[in-house]
Amino acid sequence: MSTTKSDINFDDILDDIIYLLESNQLDFVRNIVADLHAADISDLMEHLNSENRSKLFNILPQDVASDVLPEVEDVLREDILEELDTSKIAKLVEEMESDDATDVINELPAEKASEVLDQVEDEYSEEIQELLHYPEDSAGGLMAKEYVAVNADCTVEQAIEELRRNHEEDEVEDIYTCYVIDDFDTLVGLVSLVNLVLAKPKALLRDIMDEEVFAIDSNVDQEEVAQIFEKYNLVSAPVVNSRHKLIGRITIDDVVDVINEETDEDLAKIAGIGEEEILEESVFKVARARLPWLIISFFGEIVSALIMDFYSMTITRMVTSALFIPVVMAMGGSTGQQSGIIVVRGLATGEISPRDLRRRLSREMRTALITGSVIAVLIFLIIALRWNDLRFAMVLATTLIIVIFNASVFGALIPFGLKKLNIDPALASGPFVATFNDVIGLLIYFTLLTTALQYGLI
Repeated sequence: MSTTKSDINFDDILDDIIYLLESNQLDFVRNIVADLHAADISDLMEHLNSENRSKLFNILPQDVASDVLPEVEDVLREDILEELDTSKIAKLVEEMESDDATDVINELPAEKASEVLDQVEDEYSEEIQELLHYPEDSAGGLMAKEYVAVNADCTVEQAIEELRRNHEEDEVEDIYTCYVIDDFDTLVGLVSLVNLVLAKPKALLRDIMDEEVFAIDSNVDQEEVAQIFEKYNLVSAPVVNSRHKLIGRITIDDVVDVINEETDEDLAKIAGIGEEEILEESVFKVARARLPWLIISFFGEIVSALIMDFYSMTITRMVTSALFIPVVMAMGGSTGQQSGIIVVRGLATGEISPRDLRRRLSREMRTALITGSVIAVLIFLIIALRWNDLRFAMVLATTLIIVIFNASVFGALIPFGLKKLNIDPALASGPFVATFNDVIGLLIYFTLLTTALQYGLI
């Protein structure tokens, strides 16, 4: 009986597997993982050190290993591939679907990749090399070459026979649709499996096919592909070239991977950790991913320090003002991130477009006036009750309204600007903008405070 994910308690078996691997009792390990799904084996491998991971992978049957390898996180897959010789990789690649095989080849050094392709069956090698020409984050880079396409003049009976042949020869897994093409391989329609089974055997495909096909151009960005799948509730979609010739298909499992990848990428940029991998073990690589953003924040805060030094006389004349510097900086940074993250996410999902700029700015302005006024009233009451200084309370309350308004507007505006420049808007919610809001907030605060002191308002 097969094992389901709900039956597995990794905490219970992980320690046992580690013990067995370290004591080289590999037959026992092989028996434990024999009934596990490839994704579950991948999860186990991610909790092992490099040596034990290598031992586990090497005892897997070839057909299982070829399913596990695409499931493993990129950084671990690179480590595994480094230890395998080209003949072993070639055998694994031949077991994979073309899109997974292409991903594996992409991660190899150029010389090693060439050696592997030389050992792969010619027809399959040509398919992989064709896919390698497409950008990795495009529809062409996502698609697989395995699909079923039948001429429009064929009968239902012939189409079913073609489906059966592909299934028996393991050429195509997870068949959802039969694509219909003309004599020039141009996509002209599709027939669902249900309609194919229910149709009369002698009926022509052109008479029963659906001509409204959500075909995806090979150059479309993977993020847009995910939006198309979500919008039209697709489980698979054909990929066509500029002449509308059918060249591949994308399935929902690939789209789920894209969604996870894009989400991880956006979160990394928001957190200011670049392309850091969660499972990366090299501290130098982790440090290299984080340092650029930390350096940006460092110099930004140095600018903040210079601003406070420039206004040191103001701070000296009114020591109480220094107590509220963190409040001003926090309100600006938090407001900017709230506004920015909503816009970034909306742009990523397609729910917000550059055409919405005026409407979005209007909403953020009105929201900022409400939130800023509430915070201003709170700070006014606190200062009035604690320090009994109504004039300073008024200056700080005014500062917070302006700072919150400014941060909210810039938080919404910057992602649109980056999108216009074809730069990932996720950068707008990172340390750069948070530091920017700190600097602007301090300038506003001390400018108002200094002006008030000069004119004897406080």
